[in-house]
Amino acid sequence: MQMGQLSRFLSNGLKSVLLLAMAATFSNSALAAEFVGTNINSGQIVYIATPRTSVTMTTTGSKPDGVILGPYQQIIYALSGAGTVHTLNPYTRIDTTLASGLTTPTDLVMEPGCKTILVSDIGVNKLYRITLSTHAVTTFYNGPDKIQGLTYDTSGNLFAVDNQLNAIVQIDPTSGSILNQTSAGTPLTSLEGLTYDAYTGQLFATSNSGQVLYQVTTDLSTITTISFTAEPVLHGIISDNNGNLYVVGANGSSSFVLQYSVITGTEQTLNNVPGLEDIVQIYFGPCQKGRTGDSACSGL
Repeated sequence: MQMGQLSRFLSNGLKSVLLLAMAATFSNSALAAEFVGTNINSGQIVYIATPRTSVTMTTTGSKPDGVILGPYQQIIYALSGAGTVHTLNPYTRIDTTLASGLTTPTDLVMEPGCKTILVSDIGVNKLYRITLSTHAVTTFYNGPDKIQGLTYDTSGNLFAVDNQLNAIVQIDPTSGSILNQTSAGTPLTSLEGLTYDAYTGQLFATSNSGQVLYQVTTDLSTITTISFTAEPVLHGIISDNNGNLYVVGANGSSSFVLQYSVITGTEQTLNNVPGLEDIVQIYFGPCQKGRTGDSACSGL
């Protein structure tokens, strides 16, 4: 992100503090990555720039969990404690409720076309579809399994973590029915986050107890277990589609942004952000870059 874009993304009250803190980061800007994250312990949306910067953007309360970027960098997040889903305009700081009356919403995914999102509600084992323009909420998946870790690949195929099956599943994006799953004979340990990586064309999932990442082909037939010992608990995971995975790791009250290179097989710790639960990388353009499989969102 260029400095002019950074200035527009953040409010005036944050600029002076943040720019001082980021001086060392931008001395090697080629290595810098930027994220929005949720601090589930303190109830905050935070701006993160690797490798050292973290600034609170707004206070939400009620356990913010999953976070994604919507059209024009709108921050979309789930408040698991309040049973609501919100958008936050990063330029005006206007917070809008997209949906209320949910039980425990956690994971989110932007759908192809950037007009609807899916939300997992682990309190009732359902997935909901929310239309961004009208805030209409419909039930997409009606159980019985607890579904988390939603992601689309670049061909418009929908995948998720199924905690009852201890598996990664493919879900029909129209009917909500489960089409395929990883082998029942190879249960995956304590699955939580899931992302599609366009660099490898494969899925990557986190384990919140096994200190591993699972690399899975999109036909769900082949699983590779990757040792990932930076922190004992792993939460959210995203890909930059250029050979890097970013993972939220936790150890007690401490949480970190971790980087894993799928090219070299190495891991490193980037940021210490206590209470961090989930992250999304910041891209600039009318849609979320490379994450939906929609031609209108490509190349931005």
